[in-house]
Amino acid sequence: MRVCKTPFLGGKRIVCQTCNHSHYIYFSCDHSHCPICQSIRREPWIDKLRRDLYAVPYVHVIFTLPYELHGLARSNPKAIYSLIMRASWQALKLTTAAPSNVGALPGMISVLHTFGSDMKYHVHVHSLVTFGGIDTDGRWVYPQRRSKLYRYREICAVYKEQFMVGLKRLYASGQIVYHMTYEEVESLVVSKRWVVHNTHPTANTATLETYLARYINRVAISNSRLQYLKEQEQVRITYNDYRRQQKGQAAPKALKPLSPLVAIHQIMQHVLPAYLQKTRRYGIHHPTTRKRLSTALVDLVRQNGHTIRTIMQIIKDLMGVEQIVCEQCGGIDFSTVLIPADKSYLATYLTHQNRSP
Repeated sequence: MRVCKTPFLGGKRIVCQTCNHSHYIYFSCDHSHCPICQSIRREPWIDKLRRDLYAVPYVHVIFTLPYELHGLARSNPKAIYSLIMRASWQALKLTTAAPSNVGALPGMISVLHTFGSDMKYHVHVHSLVTFGGIDTDGRWVYPQRRSKLYRYREICAVYKEQFMVGLKRLYASGQIVYHMTYEEVESLVVSKRWVVHNTHPTANTATLETYLARYINRVAISNSRLQYLKEQEQVRITYNDYRRQQKGQAAPKALKPLSPLVAIHQIMQHVLPAYLQKTRRYGIHHPTTRKRLSTALVDLVRQNGHTIRTIMQIIKDLMGVEQIVCEQCGGIDFSTVLIPADKSYLATYLTHQNRSP
């Protein structure tokens, strides 16, 4: 990520054939946690998931991990991150299976986050859940309540139970390395209620797309919220101050000053372990289940799933709309020269020691 948009990765030089003016464009790293590349990667994800949403109401559900377990998660990120996603689905599946709630199998698209707006360590799972599900007879069933999939206390208790059962299993199999035993960890959270936040169901397409745009394929912070004050040698981040938020209004903005090394640590602590799948699908959104229940789901699949924006981009490229012009002379004739990757750039401009400080 530190060499994104630099000569280290190479690029291309665009030369105006009229005035010989050159414009340099360096390649991006395309890393899923890069503050520069995140918005580019997010758009294809939104298009893909929007196409797969069913024509039913959805509920936005957030499963949180108690702060007492943050140290455990930091020491065993891959195991705990996977566990919280599995436990959230098992809790939802078991709760909605009861005839008093839904009595059917719902669908769920989950995204793992480890950060809050101010980049503090805050492990939680954002989920889009279908408001209802498919029963054993292949029929769509809506919940027994008008605005709820389940009782709040019930989902919190089942979620906590499923997580602790999974954690005990991880301890028994030797997959957890921590300075506390399972019994000691359990004593920290045995009397706490684990928070599961729910929104009201909505079938508004614009609202669902907002959920996707806000929570899918997002990293801890973007460049627009970062500012480096060179003279003070200080980094400032802009974040939403939810503590001062008024009901029905957007959260006010606040500034958080950090020293450069602390800022780097704050960003890097949210880089997920390699090969961890942070976006997962369950229930009738899982590819295998979706295929098996294709006959029952045919009436729920959105037919207008193709991306209009992508089609319009292709049309504009073919028609030459919004043609690029030279910033110096207004010329429209260009030649492109590839710039090879400069592997010496890293050692020249980004010096580092051979060992950690």
